[in-house]
Amino acid sequence: MSFENNGCVIIDDWPMMPDGSDYDGKQLLSLVRSNHSPFRDAWNVKSLIREVEAAVDDKVVDIPIVTRGSNNLGLHCQLSNKQDIVVRLGRSDVNEPEYDGLSMELILSDIGFQVAANGLLEQIPDIPNSRLLHFRGPARRAGGGGAHPPADSISGRSLMVFEKKDGRANVWEELSPAGKGSLLIQAACIRASLFNFMVPRDFIAKWLLLRTFNFIPEELPIPITFTRAFWTAVLVARVEVTIESEGDMIGWESDNDTVGPESIKAKQALLSLIPHILPDCPDKEQLYYRPVLEHGDFGIHNMSVAVDEPGGEARITSLFDWETGCIVPALLADPEMTVLVDLTADEQGHPAITRVEDDATQEYRHEYMGHARQYLGVLYAHAPEFESAIAAGRDARHLWFSLKKWRGDDPEGFFGQLGAWALSRMAEIEGGE
Repeated sequence: MSFENNGCVIIDDWPMMPDGSDYDGKQLLSLVRSNHSPFRDAWNVKSLIREVEAAVDDKVVDIPIVTRGSNNLGLHCQLSNKQDIVVRLGRSDVNEPEYDGLSMELILSDIGFQVAANGLLEQIPDIPNSRLLHFRGPARRAGGGGAHPPADSISGRSLMVFEKKDGRANVWEELSPAGKGSLLIQAACIRASLFNFMVPRDFIAKWLLLRTFNFIPEELPIPITFTRAFWTAVLVARVEVTIESEGDMIGWESDNDTVGPESIKAKQALLSLIPHILPDCPDKEQLYYRPVLEHGDFGIHNMSVAVDEPGGEARITSLFDWETGCIVPALLADPEMTVLVDLTADEQGHPAITRVEDDATQEYRHEYMGHARQYLGVLYAHAPEFESAIAAGRDARHLWFSLKKWRGDDPEGFFGQLGAWALSRMAEIEGGE
C-alpha cells in the first residue's frame, strides 16, 4: 500500500520584504493598512481579519507577531476588549490548481480530532490548555475549473482560533539553569498527567484507528479492547497493510516504488515475531495495554512558556498543536521531550538523549543527559508505571517507532534492515534468551 500523495501540497513560502530580507513577523496590521501586506501574493489578511472578527464578535486592533509552523501560520491578535487570541491559518490552500495533497476527508478528520482533543483537555486540570474559540476546515470552491482562488479568498485554508495564554514557545536558550530545571519539572508533570489520564471510551471508539498513523485499515478483525490480543491485531494489520504483495505499490505514490523481495522477507519475519514481543502477562494486561492519549510532538516548541523576568522562573501556560496526536497502549507511550535535543528513554527506560549534533562536545552531552535524568526522574515519580511499560515493550516499541518514523523512502533498504532485526530477535527468542 502507498502513502496518500502529499508531494504536491503547495505550502506558502515565508514572505520577503521589498529590500530582499525575510519578513520579521511584526507590524502586520500597519503593513496591511498601508497596502504593504507581506502576504499579498498568497492570501488576503483583510479577509482573515473579517472572518476572525465575526467569529469572536470583536475587533482586531493589533497583530503583534506572526510565526510559522510546518503546516500553519500563527497570528497573535489583540482584540478591542483587551483579549489576546491566536489565529492558526493553514499554509496550504486546497483550491490551488496544483494542490494534490491530503484528501478533504483526512483534513477534516484531522481538524475534528484536534477539536475533540482540545475539549478533552479541559477535563484535565493538570494540563495547561488554550481554549478553542472557533474553527472550520477548508472548503473546496465550486466550479474552480483549475483557476487560482480569488485574491480575497481564504476559504481553502483551515482556520482555528484559540485564546492566547501568557508566554511563547522556544524560550529554552533564554532560561537560566534554574529556569530550565523548573520547566523540565513542569513538563514531566504534564507528560505524567497525560499518561495517567483515563481516556473516555467514546473518544477511543471514534479516534483510535483513525489516528494510528498511516497504513491502518478502517476495520480490524477484532473489536477495540484494551488487551494484548487487540494490540497484536493492530501490529499485524499495520505490517500487512504496509507491505502487501510483491509488485504492489509501497511508500509515497509519487515515488512509484513497489514491494520487492526484501520487503516480502521482512513482512514474513515481522509477522512471525509480533506474537512473541507483546508481553503475555494477565496480571499486568491493564497496565501494559491501557489506552494513553499521546501528543505526538511533545516539546518546548509546542508549549507557551511565560518567563517572569530575563533568566527568571519559567511557567508552562499551554500545551498546543495536537496535529500528530494519537491513542496508544501504555506499552508504546513515548516519554520524549524536545528542547534543543530530544530527552527520552532507552529501551530499558533509562535516560537518554537523541537528535544530538555529531560535533557536540562531551560537556554538552553531559549537560543534556543531566536534563534527561531530571525530566525522566520526575516523570517516573508521577507515573511510576511508565518506566516498567517501556522496559516490557522493548521489541514492540522498536517495531512501532521504526514504522512510525519511516517516511516512505527506499522501502527495500528500510525493510531489509527491519527484517534482519526481526530474524535476529526471533533467533534469540527461540534460543531461549
